Formats: sequence, C-alpha cells, structure tokens
Amino acid sequence: MKNITLLLIMALAILPVMGQEKELKKLTVESNHSTLQFSVPISSGITRVTGKFIEYDMEMDMDENLAPTRLQVTIQVNSIDTGIPGRDEHLLTADFFDSETYPEITFVSDTIQRTRRGYVATGQFTMKGVSKTLRIPLQKTGRDGKNTFGFTSRLSINRMDYGVGADFKHDSMDNFIGERIHIEIDFWTKKRKTPKKEEKE
Repeated sequence: MKNITLLLIMALAILPVMGQEKELKKLTVESNHSTLQFSVPISSGITRVTGKFIEYDMEMDMDENLAPTRLQVTIQVNSIDTGIPGRDEHLLTADFFDSETYPEITFVSDTIQRTRRGYVATGQFTMKGVSKTLRIPLQKTGRDGKNTFGFTSRLSINRMDYGVGADFKHDSMDNFIGERIHIEIDFWTKKRKTPKKEEKE
C-alpha cells in the first residue's frame, strides 16, 4: 500500500513538468536579433543590390511537439533600407512599391507542413495590392530555453507578379533590374504577450 501511495505522489509531481513542455507556444520574433533582407541582380547579373526592411512584426505558434503551426508577417514598406537614401525614396514611389497606397507587405499562413529539411509554410502573400499563394521554407536552427527558437529561410519571388517596377525603364540599360528577388530571413523568437482580453477568457 505504501509503495502504491509513493508511486501516485511521484506521478502527480511529474505531471506539471510534462504539461509545461507540451504547452502551446505563442511566440513573436525578436527583431533586434533578426534580419529580413533581400537582393536583386543588376544589369543582367553583373552585380547585385542588397537591402532590408527594418520594421516588421512576425508571429509564430507552435504545437505541443514544438512544430510551427501558424506564421504571420507584416512588413512596413517605408522601413526599406538599401544604404542609399535617394534610391530608397524612389523605391517608395509608384514606380515600385507605392508605399503611400500600399504601406504594408503581409504573409498569412494557411498550412505548415513538415518536410525532410524542416517545414514549409503555405499561405497568402500580399504586396502592392496583389495576393498570391507563396511557400516559405523554414529550418529550425536551434533553441535556447522555453521560448527562444531560431529559424532561417531562403526563397525568391518574381517582382513582376506583383507589379513592383513593372513599368520602370532605365535611362541607358535594358533589363537593368532583375525580375527575381532573393529573400533571406533569419530570426529568433520570444514569448508573445497575451492581450488582457485573452487572459480573461
């Protein structure tokens, strides 16, 4: 009888610890230690221009097996930075992003599936008012503690599909700006603050 009682006490002590590990995780990206950058070939690939977006929000949910189940990204177009202020100002005009009319670039996942190399988030990507289905590959790069997970992603999109710079013509060079934009995302997460309304529910 004593042995049974002891086993029950041990089981009850272990259960809370197991529950903590299997807790659903609602995470946000720590932008101070993350990068969302891009590059575009120039003059038929002779060189390339790189840039990044400074201001963005990225949320991720993870299930009890620590697999991502939802990814949502909102990028502020006005935060673009290619290192040359005059070029950045031009990119914000109607020739390219038209940030006054379309201030945000967004992605909302519909599904996230496991692959041999990690995961693929499939969802709606919207830029300059055009929405298309986009697949974003995700690879987990590490973990530190309960809520800090590192991820990396490499992909490319065709800017012409979204009308970005579709009518722009260089003064002296044909095909000056390449059509495919290469995107590099590296980020880590932290626990997302729960709104008070959700806490009460």
